[in-house]
Amino acid sequence: MTADQQAQQAEETSEPRELSTEEWLDQLDHEADVAADFLEGLLDRLDLPGDIDIEVTEEQAFVRVNEVGTGLLIGRRGQTLEALQELTRCAVQRQTEQRAHVRVDVEGYRERQLEKLRDKCRDAIAEVRETGEAVRLEPMDAYERKVMHGLVAQSGGVVSASEGSDPRRRVVIRPESDGSDS
Repeated sequence: MTADQQAQQAEETSEPRELSTEEWLDQLDHEADVAADFLEGLLDRLDLPGDIDIEVTEEQAFVRVNEVGTGLLIGRRGQTLEALQELTRCAVQRQTEQRAHVRVDVEGYRERQLEKLRDKCRDAIAEVRETGEAVRLEPMDAYERKVMHGLVAQSGGVVSASEGSDPRRRVVIRPESDGSDS
C-alpha cells in the first residue's frame, strides 16, 4: 500500500474534523429534517395523525411527534419508541452517511421519563450525601446518562461515573473524595 493510500484509509477511518458551531448546527438541522421526513412517511404509511416539531440545540436535534392520539408509537414501557428511535437513527445515518444525533420523542413520553430520572438522581445524590455510600441508578441510554452526569456535576460533594455495558449501562453516584485515601 502506498503512502497516499495509507493516508486516504486513515482519513476514511478517523473521526471527522472538528466542526465550527455553525457547521455543527447545520448538520444537526439537516439530520432533524431527514428524521422528520422519515417519521412523516411512517405516520402516513401507518395512517396515523400527528404533528412533527423539531428543536435543535448545541448538543442534539430533537424530533417530537405530537397529537398521534394513541400510545401505539410509545408501546409498553417505551419499547416501541425505542424501536422507532433506532429505525430513525438508521434512516438518518443511511442518508447522511454520518453518525446520527437525533432524539425522537412521542407525546412527551421521553421528557416525562427524563424528569422522573432527574428526580431519582436528586434523591440518590441526597442519599449519597447522607450515608456516604455509592448509589447505582437504573440502566439508561447515553443521552439520559449525560443528563444525570450533568446534574451530579452541578451538585457538591458527589461525583458520578458510568459502569456496565449497553443496554445495562448505568450511572453510579459516589461521595466526592476528600483526598485522604490512606
